[in-house]
Amino acid sequence: MEGGNSPEATLSDLLVSWRHKPWLMLGIGYYFAFSLSAIVNCPSLVVSQERFYSMLLVRGSFSATVSISLIVMMFLIRKFDILGSGRWAIAFFVSLTSIGTILLVFSLNYVDSVGLMFASTLLIGIGNSVLLLSWGALFQKLSPVRLAGHVTLSCLFAAVACVAIRALPPAAYFAVAATLPLASGITLIFCADEQHKAEESEVMWENGLTKIFVSCIIMGLTCGLLRAFPVFGETFALHADAVYTFIVLVFVLNIVLIVLVGRKNPVLFLYRFCMPVFVAGYGLLVIGDPLTNVLAIACALGGSVLFECLVLLVFPYVAIRTKSSVVHLLGWCVAAQHTGSFVGFLLGELTATREIADQAQMAAFSILAIIAFMCLFFFIFKELDVINITEKKSGDPIRVIQTPDDRLQYLAETYRLSPREAEVLRLLSNGRSLPYIEEELVISHSTARTHVKHIYDKLGVNNRQQLHDLVQGEAD
Repeated sequence: MEGGNSPEATLSDLLVSWRHKPWLMLGIGYYFAFSLSAIVNCPSLVVSQERFYSMLLVRGSFSATVSISLIVMMFLIRKFDILGSGRWAIAFFVSLTSIGTILLVFSLNYVDSVGLMFASTLLIGIGNSVLLLSWGALFQKLSPVRLAGHVTLSCLFAAVACVAIRALPPAAYFAVAATLPLASGITLIFCADEQHKAEESEVMWENGLTKIFVSCIIMGLTCGLLRAFPVFGETFALHADAVYTFIVLVFVLNIVLIVLVGRKNPVLFLYRFCMPVFVAGYGLLVIGDPLTNVLAIACALGGSVLFECLVLLVFPYVAIRTKSSVVHLLGWCVAAQHTGSFVGFLLGELTATREIADQAQMAAFSILAIIAFMCLFFFIFKELDVINITEKKSGDPIRVIQTPDDRLQYLAETYRLSPREAEVLRLLSNGRSLPYIEEELVISHSTARTHVKHIYDKLGVNNRQQLHDLVQGEAD
């Protein structure tokens, strides 16, 4: 980790890193704020007296369209290089989220059309999928400390923003919610020059991707079930301000504890912080008191956002382990989380009643959820996994890289390039054009493009500039 093992040095590195362009570190917070204000608390988008659809249907539509959009977008990204198309592509896709939000408000309030409602959530899903994958591509560049600052400060900012806009009139609330994705996209564009490279590791994390994939399904399933229970909607309808306030307190506590006791390994600390938050949240549902329900919903939502942040923190290591693109791996796991959430909605609809859920029913659900989290954190996604991938062992050999050829050989070995791909990489790193490569290696245009595509996928880059930065960065 950065800064060595000295607590003073590590704290200094953390504070210096987090002070560097701090306004940029709130960028994904706009995305989290949109999720909490428009998706989780979608009843606040109702500005008239009439509501055409149940909020359960709207939330289920969100989860379904986001997961479908992510899967489709990952295939389109491979074919059209959307993330490498520049700021205009990002601006276009995030604007779809804002347009979809506007259409959703009309469908909720003025137009009784299920088709329009699904179309609006589909636009939101497409925009959110590109936005999330773009942030994942950026996070692949960051050091662990810088990355921890991005996600933890963004969480706090999102919760504070939700508390603030709750005080606005309904029309103003809707207007702010619609602009949040645009703010995230604009900040993402300004973050494009971030040059802090994520520290590489030779650790082999066995079944790392599978573990995170299963974890995302479990997390989505439990959260989907909770949102389907009437106690969730009832609590938000009566005590939304209190829920958001307690979420703020959870995120403040998270940052304070990271600075005080978790600064040496923010990733590991966030892992340790998530489990008690989840257990407290779902355990309090057993009591059934209105105040404890507020605390339970706040901890459940806050824990879900923190777990999504944890996935963002560990993914650079998983991408190195699997020699694949972090963007596609992240996309599949977020899709799994939303798919699990959608299945949870369906199961909750089958098991929950339209009135406040029976206390015995809620107690059974709470116990099952806590058992699921215990299995998740103790047997599937274990603390030892996080320690192994985030803490360098003092006895690890250090490979000396002195020449450009050494760097290219190191990349070829690390990312398991074929001999032909290694040759293409050498020519690309020297600035050679595709026609030159075809002539030099005596290969067809389609074969050359295929080699370049495979190199980009394995190295986790999207264009020539990112490839150049990666090759140059290996010497740092």
